[in-house]
Amino acid sequence: MMNLKNKLLVVGLGLLLSTMSMQICAAQSVWTLDKCLEYAAAHNQDLSVGRQRLAVAATAAGQSKARLLPTVTGSVSLDHYWQIPVQVFPGELLGQPQGTFVPVRLGTPWMGNAGLQANLSLIDAEGWKQIKTSMLEQQLKASQNHSGQKLVAKNVRMAYYAAVLHQQDYHTAEGRVRDFQESHRLIALNFEKGITDQIAVNQSLALLEDLGDEAAGIRASYLQSLLDLKFWMGFPLADSISIDTGGVSLPEAAPQTDFSAQRLPDFRQDSLTVDIARAVVRHSTAALYPKLSFVSGYSRLGFGSEASFITRSKWFSSGYVGLRLSMPIFDVPRMRYQLKKDKESVLLAQAERQAGINSGNKAFLTAKIGYDRALQELATLQTKEALARENIGLSTKKLQKGIMDMIQMKQLQDELTVVRRKRLAAKLQCLTQIVELEYLQGN
Repeated sequence: MMNLKNKLLVVGLGLLLSTMSMQICAAQSVWTLDKCLEYAAAHNQDLSVGRQRLAVAATAAGQSKARLLPTVTGSVSLDHYWQIPVQVFPGELLGQPQGTFVPVRLGTPWMGNAGLQANLSLIDAEGWKQIKTSMLEQQLKASQNHSGQKLVAKNVRMAYYAAVLHQQDYHTAEGRVRDFQESHRLIALNFEKGITDQIAVNQSLALLEDLGDEAAGIRASYLQSLLDLKFWMGFPLADSISIDTGGVSLPEAAPQTDFSAQRLPDFRQDSLTVDIARAVVRHSTAALYPKLSFVSGYSRLGFGSEASFITRSKWFSSGYVGLRLSMPIFDVPRMRYQLKKDKESVLLAQAERQAGINSGNKAFLTAKIGYDRALQELATLQTKEALARENIGLSTKKLQKGIMDMIQMKQLQDELTVVRRKRLAAKLQCLTQIVELEYLQGN
């Protein structure tokens, strides 16, 4: 079994390594909250995806506008008829009795065609509505990207505050271990002098090990909060990061408590979704309108009994210009069901927007209740922690004089631990609810 000196050596070595690790991190660049937010805006993976989606939407909007430009299509064909098509003509056209028919083979075994066709849209209501819809979709992607930035900033702030408070908790736990090491040394010295017994030494050592285990657990929570922060920043997870040790304080002014649906982070994009649904209805309706286009074409036709006709045969030209009017006359899937589905989609988008408003209002009120409760609890716990620290200081003096047992000391240490961690949790809750309130109102 490990003796007393070895146990003390192990605890001291663990604290030394932890301190050295923290000093190495401190020697690196210190990351403030503003610096973390700036880095996240440029490197967060979700925001990178959002920017790419916005680029795709911008290209799609340009594509819809290009539909109104003239189009020119070229075509080339070479056909070999192993059976030449037959066309039947009335016999009287060829000097045969009336009522008879004469089959005539048309064409040659080899035929070729090359040409150009041009089309310019003159009246196309569907095309114009498609442009409007594409522009709204581009605005939607921009709004989603903006909302994503707000969400990432919210998560970075929450993770940063958690990391700072866990760091403070860890430094406090480290200090308690170092302070109690001195008390344990005095207890061991009193044991050697015969002032106290082995039971007090064993209890003191057990308490020292409990404090060391507690510090190790808090350090794990601190490292986990740093991992969360690096994830939301888009920071390399394997790299170390050192945050500002100056701590965080609650703002002097209370957070905004009046709710506005228009300031919700998703209200803009939900409204654009409704606008897009309405635009789709107009687009589907415009698809039933007449379309007028200017068309033109030019082609050359060649034929012969062998494939060499391409260079030997005479090619015959033809060309045309004209206007083409088209419109659907009977199209049940488009005229009835497509329009009905699009109109129902408008009602769905409106219902989803209202549901989002109700959900945002509930989240806002919940955050307000949580903030008020955490602020009240924080004030009480600050007073309790001050009393607990005073009790620890007084008990340490009594312990050094040998007039207090370790059971009482452990109870006081446990009380301080519970109160301190509750106080940090209440402070983190206050900061978290402030961030949530600001996020829900567009800040």
